[in-house]
Amino acid sequence: MDNGIRKLIYIVPKRFDGKYLKDFLASQGFSQELIKHIKKTLGLDMFHILSSGEEIKIDIIEDESSNIEPNPNLKYEILYEDEDMIIVNKPSDMPIHPSQGNHLNTLGNAISAHFSGQNFVYRPITRLDRDTSGVCLIAKNKFSASIFSEHIAKNLIKRSYIGLVKGNIYNALYINPNLKSIKHLNDFTDLELIIDSPIKRVNDSTIERCVAPDGELAITKVFALKYYEKHDISLCKFILLTGRTHQIRVHMKHIGYPIIGDFLYNPDYSLIKRQALHSSELLMNHPITHEMMRFDAKVPDDINEIIL
Repeated sequence: MDNGIRKLIYIVPKRFDGKYLKDFLASQGFSQELIKHIKKTLGLDMFHILSSGEEIKIDIIEDESSNIEPNPNLKYEILYEDEDMIIVNKPSDMPIHPSQGNHLNTLGNAISAHFSGQNFVYRPITRLDRDTSGVCLIAKNKFSASIFSEHIAKNLIKRSYIGLVKGNIYNALYINPNLKSIKHLNDFTDLELIIDSPIKRVNDSTIERCVAPDGELAITKVFALKYYEKHDISLCKFILLTGRTHQIRVHMKHIGYPIIGDFLYNPDYSLIKRQALHSSELLMNHPITHEMMRFDAKVPDDINEIIL
């Protein structure tokens, strides 16, 4: 992206010969809002009739910037960056967005510093809780943000987490027969569970969530990886099939195996000083090339010190 402008070039395929420009752009994933933005900034005739083989040049102009103060002193890892997105490994104790009491210590402040001097709007696509570490996806322009939002809505962006829970997760089916098991192999050496329990906000709380019949659909896959008898904890892998606030944390508390170090749902800090949850993997299609891409974030030291 050159000084806040994302340049795209398309060659009109035969099937759009004689069609309107607006219809072709819509087929490429441009939202109606973005088509209006392009018409306004570039003055293009959206009812222009296309010819097969015609070249179309689109400049997506970033004409505003987020009002987030940059902080170049924050430490985080860039896993990947191109003209359309930036993928980072967010440390724990770093909020995604600035808020009351968090004005200079957020990922938004760090990313703003990375793009200092440019027109840049901070558009985080995958959000993590403050104390959850790991992979975060951030869109770098209006177009990629629009595509990613659609992919999120259609559950096309896959996220995996690893975490440590209290207790022996291999006993989960004995304790809670209402859990759905889709794999149960080799006498509990491999165990895969599905938690399908709606989640809503706790009454009179701005942040705490709970399982409730009138909540929103929430589905989590849980894979048991290893039990550590010394600490009475289990290492699990989690895959989100929906994206509710605190979903993994609420679901694991609900079935009796809460995430250790979780200040809201299991405030036991004997092994770790924050919730032992890490976004380890992101699987997605590139918004422009449609290439399948995978990003991995290494497990942080505070979790490794417990399991290694």
